Amino acid sequence: MIFGIAPPTAREWLFSAKTFAASMLALYIALAAGLPRPYWAMATVFIVAHPLSGATRSKAVYRLAGTLAGAAAAVFFVPLFVNAPLVLSAVVAMWTGGLLFLSFLDRTPRAYAFMLAGYSLPLIALPAVGDPATVFDIALARSQEIGLGIVCASLVNALVLPGKIGPLIGTMVSGWQKDAGGWIAAVLAATDDAKRLQESARLATDVRALDALISQLQYDPEMRAVVRHARDLRARLAVLPPLLSSLADRLRTVRRLGLMTDERKTLLADIAAWVGATPAGNRASEDAALAEVLRGRLVPLFGDQGERSDWQALILASAGARLREIVDLWQDANVLRAQILAGRDAGRRQPLRLSTVASPVPHFDLGLMAFSAGSAVLATFVACVVWITSAWDQGAGFVIIAAVSCSFFATSDNPVPQIRMLTILTAVSAGVAGIYLFAILPNVHTYLGLVLAFAPTFLVLGTLITRPQFFFIAMLLAVNTASLVSLQEIYAADFTSFVNSSIASVGGGLFALVWMTATRPFGAAYAARRLVRAGWAEIAAIAGGRRGAAPEAYAGRVFDRLGQLLPRLAQGAGGEVTAADVLVEMRVGLNVVDLRRLLPEAPRSLQAALGTVLAGVAENFGAQALAGRRQPAATELLPRIDAALAEGLAAPAGDVRTGVLQALVGLRLALFAEAPDPAPLALPASSFPLAAE
Repeated sequence: MIFGIAPPTAREWLFSAKTFAASMLALYIALAAGLPRPYWAMATVFIVAHPLSGATRSKAVYRLAGTLAGAAAAVFFVPLFVNAPLVLSAVVAMWTGGLLFLSFLDRTPRAYAFMLAGYSLPLIALPAVGDPATVFDIALARSQEIGLGIVCASLVNALVLPGKIGPLIGTMVSGWQKDAGGWIAAVLAATDDAKRLQESARLATDVRALDALISQLQYDPEMRAVVRHARDLRARLAVLPPLLSSLADRLRTVRRLGLMTDERKTLLADIAAWVGATPAGNRASEDAALAEVLRGRLVPLFGDQGERSDWQALILASAGARLREIVDLWQDANVLRAQILAGRDAGRRQPLRLSTVASPVPHFDLGLMAFSAGSAVLATFVACVVWITSAWDQGAGFVIIAAVSCSFFATSDNPVPQIRMLTILTAVSAGVAGIYLFAILPNVHTYLGLVLAFAPTFLVLGTLITRPQFFFIAMLLAVNTASLVSLQEIYAADFTSFVNSSIASVGGGLFALVWMTATRPFGAAYAARRLVRAGWAEIAAIAGGRRGAAPEAYAGRVFDRLGQLLPRLAQGAGGEVTAADVLVEMRVGLNVVDLRRLLPEAPRSLQAALGTVLAGVAENFGAQALAGRRQPAATELLPRIDAALAEGLAAPAGDVRTGVLQALVGLRLALFAEAPDPAPLALPASSFPLAAE
């Protein structure tokens, strides 16, 4: 181990060798073809290189698309505005920021195409300002060289021991089952809340990673058959947090009421054991049979309570409904796991049991996104003004690095540390490039000698690209070093020009660092507060009837917010809001969605009672969103919920009454977990069949 870094593995050396070979192939072809900037082809290989062949293909496709769009924009705008430098600066800045904003709206690899199209315009247009007649040649050359690098990287990756995404998906699914199974077992065994919240944070991280991999699956021909299965699995992962949180409240109430008999404890233990024993291989029939046995045991213990007609029976039935959903979800997960691990041999889509799942609906903070994009627009424009007023002959490089820095890290809560690292790495790259240009390359006279000269540096960097903790550092050093060496067909290094361009690159990073420090002081705490307030405002809007929402869409959007919020809460950025509060509010929102959905079908007297409950929820969460801080539920809301429960019990039997009562029970437990049990309720026998939602 050197400097705390473990030696590269055989797999890392293989990836590095493939990447280096592709970069040298691209450089050779570019030099042989007489392309003006062959180092662009070499640098592109390191940008698109990825251990997984599917990821390499997606990066290659969208890098080429983004480059072509930026090149076309440069050819269009430069001749129009070259005689009006400030206007051209404004156009370049708005194009860069506008495409950056569009990249925020896309969570797939396509986002890279938008961002790259944004900063490719200044990369191509600004060096041509002094001689606008060359803009087409520069755009064509960059497109050719980027395309060449992409083709070389893709071919070498695909033909030489390609890395498959399938095994990684299998590992991820197994890891998710371990995390989720541990969380389920903790809830069933009444383990402390801190343990459950740790599991929820891990699960949110798992899902975000799975989202990224799903977006790559379509680019790996062997894995396209499992895209649907992976999406079905993701849809179930996202409903697990509110489902387990609500189950935990119900089981806690069951224990508090002294209803946790030995038979019920045994059933919970058996469910936990089944969840922990993921079937090996494809044993779907055995797993389904065991799940059916567990569902059958739930009915007498947590379902129909015979002649009982009290709050205790309601709690037992409600807990049973959640337990049945856990069993359904886990059976689905086992089916989907087998299909995903089968890869290209996966069969047709199997029938699944869980009906309420989450759609992949993202939450966008459009205000912060617009601010981040606007900051990039202003930074690019001000950098252009600095270049224009200083008449700096290498000022284009200054503007380019400033634009790239502000684009790359625009989504970060605090981009300053990352831009600082980029600036330092740019300076280091300039030093390495200087050693090559003025100490090593003058002594190289053959292409083989050039390959041998580059090999030590780029092979070592290639091994580090495979490691997430070093990816950014290694990739940036490789790309910047290749770019700053600026290798041409004929050696013609000029020390003054090299120093000037290096200063411009480092200066652009320093400018971006100062700019972000001055204009992005908010940090994670501000973003976390906005996420929390958005959740409160959405609950208020749905409860007040100002916004409709399907349960699947709401669950997906709230889970996406949870995934964005939990890392910030882990940094202590949530203020008084905790992860437990977020899980409770997820449950409140889902119950409100159910009540709104069932309201038109309920009898008039029940509609009136539900209206008062929904109005109270809307008022409570609307006040929280307006004030920007959590407030305890209004005490007058509790009797409204109990009154609605009584009205619901008087309604005709059926799915509507069952759904309304289940939602009201969930709302009461979420908002008033410590409240005394309600007054005796006239609960008819079998009012809450276990088969209901």
